[in-house]
Amino acid sequence: MQQRWIRTLLGFLLTFLMIIPVVTGNRFELLERFEYDLYDVRLRQFLSAEKDPRIVIVDVDEKSLAAEGRWPWNRVKLAEMLDQLFDNYGAAIVGFDMVFSEADQSVDLQQVKSLLKQREADKSIETLLSSLNSDQRFAQAITDRPVVLGYLFDRSLKRLQIGHPGSPVIAEDPILSHLPIPEANGVISSLNEIQSVSVWNGFFDNPMVDSDGVYRRVPILQRYQNEYYPSLALSMMLALFGEQEVVPIVESDATNERNALVAVDVAGMQIPVDQYGAVLVPYRGPQGSFPYISATDVIRGVADPAVLEGAIVLVGTSAAGLLDLRVTPMSNRYSGVEVHANIISGMLDERIQHQPDYTLGVELVQLVLSGLILSLLIPRVSVLASTLVTLAISALLVALNLYAWHEMLWVIPIGYTLVLISVLYLFQQTTGYFFETRNIAQLANQFGQYIPPEVVEELSQQDQSVQLSGESREMSVFFSDVRGFTSLSEQLTPQQLTRLMNIYLTGMTKIIHEQRGTVDKYIGDAVMAFWGAPLKDQDHARHALEAALKMLTVMPELNEQLKQEGLPPVKVGMGINSGAMNVGNMGSSFRMAYTVMGDAVN
Repeated sequence: MQQRWIRTLLGFLLTFLMIIPVVTGNRFELLERFEYDLYDVRLRQFLSAEKDPRIVIVDVDEKSLAAEGRWPWNRVKLAEMLDQLFDNYGAAIVGFDMVFSEADQSVDLQQVKSLLKQREADKSIETLLSSLNSDQRFAQAITDRPVVLGYLFDRSLKRLQIGHPGSPVIAEDPILSHLPIPEANGVISSLNEIQSVSVWNGFFDNPMVDSDGVYRRVPILQRYQNEYYPSLALSMMLALFGEQEVVPIVESDATNERNALVAVDVAGMQIPVDQYGAVLVPYRGPQGSFPYISATDVIRGVADPAVLEGAIVLVGTSAAGLLDLRVTPMSNRYSGVEVHANIISGMLDERIQHQPDYTLGVELVQLVLSGLILSLLIPRVSVLASTLVTLAISALLVALNLYAWHEMLWVIPIGYTLVLISVLYLFQQTTGYFFETRNIAQLANQFGQYIPPEVVEELSQQDQSVQLSGESREMSVFFSDVRGFTSLSEQLTPQQLTRLMNIYLTGMTKIIHEQRGTVDKYIGDAVMAFWGAPLKDQDHARHALEAALKMLTVMPELNEQLKQEGLPPVKVGMGINSGAMNVGNMGSSFRMAYTVMGDAVN
């Protein structure tokens, strides 16, 4: 009993040690990676098999580079692409997953040839050069159209300031200022000539890549000069609904001292975010979960109109040399523009997994309940039962976790709890084996000479330890001796006498053990044994009698063995008595013996 409580208390201690890094936020890197892996497994478990036709990616791919030339292209081509998308294909909105921070110094040779052919005498060189301004041509294509330009924030100490991020979607807010929303020092945006005609802008950098380099979370808000700016995906949602601002949804605790950003409201649609203003990317599937169209096909007007009509268009690059490939749970080479497409798709479907603000509390409840139940149960049940209990708890935990993921879109951490369950199971089984081995060794040392090994094994599995200090029980005692042993011993040499007694006592002891009896002692030729201790035996009298009858039955076989070895036969007298007896370790400080005493023995 004491050993079981020791194992239970050690289990409580392990549970407490596992809770500390969860509460403090100092989680072990190895276990954090395990949590990431479990997140990826759940994400891949519920992927959609269908493409989302609402969002189309116009891709600057290898085919486009081969047809239109190396990147970056003259922006006249991009202007022509916008004209095609809106005028010929009827796109609903276009977003650029790229930044135009430098003036375009390239010249479109086809445009030059056309202008030279049309040149009039009164036109100056300056007028011609002005008409070749590709940035101006691109700005004209953007004007009065739902186009979202991309940019990126700078977090270096250089505080780069190239262009501006456009209009904030949340003004300075004293509550949000205390939250850990990513904050930028500078911005790298499009040229003012281009930026001034665009109403919507969105950043596409991600300062929240996980420690293993995988894109799982992306902020949709960043703080810059105390105001809050949208990501490319969020800005495209605003452009789609014709909105300019979002409403932060902040929840406070009972004291109103602790605030948490839980969502942002876009045109009545609540998008769940964490305290960093980030969303978990709702990947639909592997790369290619959205229709892809080569940019050159759009520019030349040969793309399928049915795919682009009314679509949300994202212009991005997947060509390997343009370095817009990301590591995601779906693939190690995943197009960055498709990350934004997944976020937009999840926003439209209101299908974004998130961690509720009470996620930490749920995880702590998981850890505490699992630790308490296993620490209390495993030391008190068999190995098979403890294994089944551990598997049942793990299965229930995983099932509830998957239900919360799929039905409520909750992402509840499960890695630490599964590790705790595994560690507790292995620890309890190891310590249980250690204690069990120690107990069996002690029992074997105390009773191995008196009772059979299977009884020692049964003793080790008893709920209560053997009482060695002495107790009174109803038992049966057995005595036997060899008739005429004195005269018989005088006829034999010492070696013959020893051999005779060994054969006789071995046969008698074997029968006593078969009937679950305990050999008390050998007194010369006499054997003393008892039934009912150390294991209680309700049929002690019957077992003692059966042992005596079997001894009488095997005596002829035993005498035949003695005869074959040239030894005289023996005759045995036996006696059995049942009654109340005292049993326990008795003797002196020099020598102790587990024996019985009392009137019934006498």
